[in-house]
Amino acid sequence: MQFRHGLRTNEIDSGEKTYLSAKAPIVVLGAAPINMGDLTCVNQPVLIQNITEATKYFGGVNKIEGFNISEVLYSAFQLFGVAPVLCINVLDPKKHGEVEVLTGIIVKNGIATIEKTGIIPNELQLKKGGTEEEIEVATYEISFDSNGYLEVYLEDLAVTSIDVSLKRLNPLLVTPQDIIGKVDIKTLKKEGLELVEDIFTKFSIIPGIGIAPGYTHDNELRTIMNTKFQAVNGGKWKSIIVADIPENVEYGEAIKWKKDNNAIDPEQILGYGMGVLGNNILHLSTLVACELLRGDAVNGGVPCDSPSNKSAKVSKIVYKDKNGVYQDLNLDEKQAELLNENGIITAIQTPGGFVLWGNRTSAFQPGGTIEKKDIWIHAKRLIQFICNTIAMNNQNEVDARMTPMRAGAIRDSINQWLASLKAEEKISGARVEFRAIDNPGENIAGGKFVWYIVHGDIPIGENLEFNVQNSSEFAIEAYVM
Repeated sequence: MQFRHGLRTNEIDSGEKTYLSAKAPIVVLGAAPINMGDLTCVNQPVLIQNITEATKYFGGVNKIEGFNISEVLYSAFQLFGVAPVLCINVLDPKKHGEVEVLTGIIVKNGIATIEKTGIIPNELQLKKGGTEEEIEVATYEISFDSNGYLEVYLEDLAVTSIDVSLKRLNPLLVTPQDIIGKVDIKTLKKEGLELVEDIFTKFSIIPGIGIAPGYTHDNELRTIMNTKFQAVNGGKWKSIIVADIPENVEYGEAIKWKKDNNAIDPEQILGYGMGVLGNNILHLSTLVACELLRGDAVNGGVPCDSPSNKSAKVSKIVYKDKNGVYQDLNLDEKQAELLNENGIITAIQTPGGFVLWGNRTSAFQPGGTIEKKDIWIHAKRLIQFICNTIAMNNQNEVDARMTPMRAGAIRDSINQWLASLKAEEKISGARVEFRAIDNPGENIAGGKFVWYIVHGDIPIGENLEFNVQNSSEFAIEAYVM
């Protein structure tokens, strides 16, 4: 034994774990106005936690027409006040840009506004209107307005009009195939949905809610997106997607569209209708995803609530008619109920304003599955949350010496965490067992260990009924002195 003289203290591990909840942010794929921010931000996941970061990469949080990522940032930060949002912009200036020449743009008091979105500043060339005289870059400044239009501030106040040659991003050129993406066979560089696999490695955040507003009506994209988000990193992390029925589908065709396109999946929420706020048209998938994130924040990060009957943050709901004109979609509760019965969420007007309406995943429909965890939005997200949190907090147990004491400690730590969720009324109850029936000797000898976990969610009060009876007994009592 080593000779020691004096007093010392030592820290001893308690063996107890403090569980960290698995975060589930929005992951949005599509087109962003990178011309207003960082032009190199193509096919890479970008974590946006505040308006400063949104401005740095994407020019801010205003909704810029045609760019679905700016729609999500606008809704998340301006309407719902939630974060973070993970953005994967697939719009590439090399593929999705076009050159335009504009003439006779009016200049007033030295200011000209080019009413086009997506203009790339360093591709801009200006001439004095009707001439070949170029305007030097050093003699003007530029900025973007709230619509994403380019404003030019000229030093020469005598100029009354300008001719412009420009290159602009065109989000209409982005296709579902761009969002599906690929892995380059030579460089192994990932694009589109393939980048979802990199999110946890890069940010230590599980991609919880996947959306691609304006694109998920495409069957192939929606199907592949479902698969990618159900089994992130080889099935380690579990997530859902929120998809949209196309904006030009009428109410009477919505259920048929869902069935014809096989938009039926327990890890999918399917929305119908477009939200309107001011001049902004917003996809229901955007609104639902933001509300899910808001509800999680209210419940301490636990996805135990439903988005239904929560504010949609819009002034009306619309669809696009055969002439391409938006028409009001004034659904009453009975009409919305029929959509809900077929696993479609929508929005209706109530005395408190427009609210999201529907508690069920797209797997729910007459003749469909009746498995509880697969038909309720809150139940599906809660079981995913429990699986993700357990996986995240026990990664260090892999390849450890699995003594009986260690196996019991893992059981006890999960039990304690679930008990805390019950105490907070996030779940109705739970237990964890390390059972002999799940762990035969040959499995243990082979290094396989199984813990059995059962939990109950807090039910959603979807159908409330009050039975009211008229009785004379109180009239009689009133006269008995």
